Amino acid sequence: MIETEKGRAEVTRFTIDLAIRLGLIATIVYVSLLLLRPIAALMMWAVILSVAVYPLFNLARRRLHVRDGIAASLLSLLLLVLLLAPVVILAASAIESLDDYARLLLRGGHVVPPPPESVKSWPMVGARVYDFWLNASNDLRTMLGAHVEQLTSAGRWIGRIAAGVFLEVLQFAGAIIVAGVLLAYSDELAGTLRDLASRAADKRGRHFVEIAGSTIRNVSQGVIGIALLQSALLGIGMLVADVPFAGAITFVCLVLAIVQVGPNIVMIPVVIWTWMYLPALHAGLFTVYTAPLLLLDNVLRPILMARGLPTPMAVILAGVICGTLAGGLIGLFVGPVVLSVFYDLLAAWIAAGRKVEEIDGPASAP
Repeated sequence: MIETEKGRAEVTRFTIDLAIRLGLIATIVYVSLLLLRPIAALMMWAVILSVAVYPLFNLARRRLHVRDGIAASLLSLLLLVLLLAPVVILAASAIESLDDYARLLLRGGHVVPPPPESVKSWPMVGARVYDFWLNASNDLRTMLGAHVEQLTSAGRWIGRIAAGVFLEVLQFAGAIIVAGVLLAYSDELAGTLRDLASRAADKRGRHFVEIAGSTIRNVSQGVIGIALLQSALLGIGMLVADVPFAGAITFVCLVLAIVQVGPNIVMIPVVIWTWMYLPALHAGLFTVYTAPLLLLDNVLRPILMARGLPTPMAVILAGVICGTLAGGLIGLFVGPVVLSVFYDLLAAWIAAGRKVEEIDGPASAP
C-alpha cells in the first residue's frame, strides 16, 4: 500500500499531522513550564510538605471529625506558627543582644572578655591570638575604627545573607499555605496522580507513587525531624548554661543538621568556651549533656529513613547527600525519590531477566 501513490500520500499526511501534534504539545509544555518557573520552587516545597504531613492531616480529620478543608487549614496554621515563631524569637533576641552590646560599647565597657592565659601556650599562633584578643578586650572601639572597610564588607555580606534567609522564610510560608490547599483536595489529587502514573508506567506506576510518598515522609522524619529535635535540645542546653547568642547558634545548628553537615563544627567550640569561662562543674555537666546529642542523628536518622521502604539505606543516604549537594534543600527530598525509583526499576529489570533465564533454561538444556 505504501508503494502506491495514494499510500505514500497517506504516510506523508500522517507524518505531517504527527509532527504538528508533537510540536503543539511540546510548545504547550514549554510555555507552561516557562509560566510556572517563577513559582516552581514554591510548588515543589508545597508538594513535599503536603506529602510529608499527610499522616498528620489524616489523623486530624479522623480524630476531630471535621471536613478536609478545616483540617487542612488548622494544620497549615500550626505549621506557620512553628515556622514563624522561632524566626521572630531569634530576630528579637539578636536585635536585643546587639543593642545591649552597642550600649555597652558606647559606655566604654568591656564587650569582649579578656583572654585566658592558656591562650599563650597555643602552638604557632598563641602569642598573636592573645595580643589581638587582649587589644579587643581593652579598647574595642579603637580596633573597630582601624578596620572600618573590613567591617563594612562583612556587614554587607551579613545583610545579603539575612535578606536571603528572609526571602526563604517567606517562600516557605507561601509553600505551607499552598500545601494546605493541596491537602484539602488530597483525595482527588492522589487519585489523579495514581491514574497518571498508571498511564505512564502501567502497573508499576502506582508502586512508584507509593515509593515516592514513603521516601519523602521518611526523609522528612529522618532529616528534618531529627534536625529539629537535635537543635532544640542543644538550644535548651545552651540557654541553661547561659551561652551567649544561644538562639543564633541554635539556628545555625538546625541549618547544618538539615544540610547533612552536622552541628559538631559549631558545638565543639561552644564546649571549649564553657571549659574556659564556666566553672568546671557546669562545663562538665554541659559536656556530658551535649556529647550524646551530637551523636543523636547518627543513631536515629538511619532507623527512620529506612523504615518500611524496600530501598536499601545506602541508596537513600546517597540520594540525600547527592541531592543536597546538587539542588540544596529541595534536592534533599528529590534525590532520594529519584534514586529509590531508579533502584526499583533496576531491581525489576534484573528480576525480569532472571525469570526469562529460568523459563528458557529447562527448554534449552536438552
